[in-house]
Amino acid sequence: MSVLGSLSLAMILNEARIVLLDGTTFLFINPWTSELWTAGGEGGGPGEFVGSGFELSLFRGEQDQLVVWDVSNGFRLTVFSDAGDVLDTRRVNLSPVDFHHPLAISRLWEVFPDGSLAFLDGGPPIGGGGNDLGRPPGYVVEVSPDGEVRTIAEYQGRETGDLLFAHDTHVAIQGEWIVVGDTESEHINILDRSGTIISRIPMPGERARVSEEHLETALGNAHERAISSHESSLERYEVHRLPTKGVEFRERRYRHNEIAPPIDAIRVDGDARLWVRHYVLPGDHVERWTVWNGVGEAFLVELPVGEAWMDARGNLVLLRVRNSLGVDRAVIRAMVLPARR
Repeated sequence: MSVLGSLSLAMILNEARIVLLDGTTFLFINPWTSELWTAGGEGGGPGEFVGSGFELSLFRGEQDQLVVWDVSNGFRLTVFSDAGDVLDTRRVNLSPVDFHHPLAISRLWEVFPDGSLAFLDGGPPIGGGGNDLGRPPGYVVEVSPDGEVRTIAEYQGRETGDLLFAHDTHVAIQGEWIVVGDTESEHINILDRSGTIISRIPMPGERARVSEEHLETALGNAHERAISSHESSLERYEVHRLPTKGVEFRERRYRHNEIAPPIDAIRVDGDARLWVRHYVLPGDHVERWTVWNGVGEAFLVELPVGEAWMDARGNLVLLRVRNSLGVDRAVIRAMVLPARR
């Protein structure tokens, strides 16, 4: 199945319903019958959104509901049924919350069943960069419906500076799980909402030595991303009719770690399974994910590089494939799951 446009977010709500976000429009699709329901759209009314794409965040609610966080629309939470009907919409007052980092307000990571919100806070200061290396602290912060704030976990964030193969801590939250994986650790920690470590699982992947070929490819990729970012900035200046004098592209001088981290992503799917991606080195053609099924058993899933993991449930994996023209396709693949013991 496919959708034209920009597929930024997607989720499997249940076996008979997936949801795709194309701009500000949600497509609720039955993958077996191709039935389609639409919801959302641009605007400030109920079920409409000011933000789009990665400015929105999606979460699972009760009874296969979809919860949408629109930070650009007055910090609004909207709840849809799995057929796209608006069930609830409300704005969240976060003005009393004193985050460490100004962008934390857009990093809503989970909506807990009791209405509390979990944010990722901290990280490097805005405007930082260059070659001042370090790992600024990050925090998992819970905000209750009454506005009370507490820190669930503290961790070391991504190495700063223009650094390739940087170490980072990857955080995922699903239900009552808070998963924290520091790439410099030998374990991934699973915490409850009190911040207590309830389980540890071994860090998958390997810390591979960076070859000259890896480095050359990574430098080329970083250079292309920098040029693309610069061009996007010029386009934004043009849209807002701002002067572009002095806005010039500056070549960066990258440093690099000689040993790559073992992992580069952690996700939790619709069945509360933990997906951890082994570090994808430049030039790799296959992504390897170690998946834990919640009872201590793990299995390996391999996906082609270029097919972005978006969600999974049961034996289905939902992927995004983008062609050279920037057109996205949503692809569902079936896994052959290992037999349960």
